[in-house]
Amino acid sequence: MANYSFSEDPNGGVGMEIVARDHTGMFDAAAAALCLFMWEQEGVEEREEIPLAWYGFDIPTTVVGLLSELLYRMEVDGYVFKRFVTGSLEEVDELDERHRKRQLKITGVAYGERYDPARHRQRFPVQAVLLPRLKVRALDDGRVRLYCVLDA
Repeated sequence: MANYSFSEDPNGGVGMEIVARDHTGMFDAAAAALCLFMWEQEGVEEREEIPLAWYGFDIPTTVVGLLSELLYRMEVDGYVFKRFVTGSLEEVDELDERHRKRQLKITGVAYGERYDPARHRQRFPVQAVLLPRLKVRALDDGRVRLYCVLDA
């Protein structure tokens, strides 16, 4: 079980802190916390399963990429999400025009539905997840802590 909290970041934006048992739990909790911050969750139902995949150079860039992909799907495709479940997190050697070195690849499923203004209430809009102040570190008890800033 993961814990999350939000606070005002001293440099601007909203700080989001996640403490989870491992990296997989951290990704799942970060996505759920982002959705909770943005939307009143009582009105969001898990009517659709949207497969997602993202590449990153390391854990921090993969976190930012996944959360940014969720923001994109909400803004452009018109979804509201309740949660994300990681299917896999693995190192890959798939070299193509976009991915030129060994990277991390996360795959999973986002659960939610199309935005319905009659049922869905936005709490706080988020423009972006900021990479510069993002930190992921292992805690002494083996859990993982993520801190990132939402441009909200």
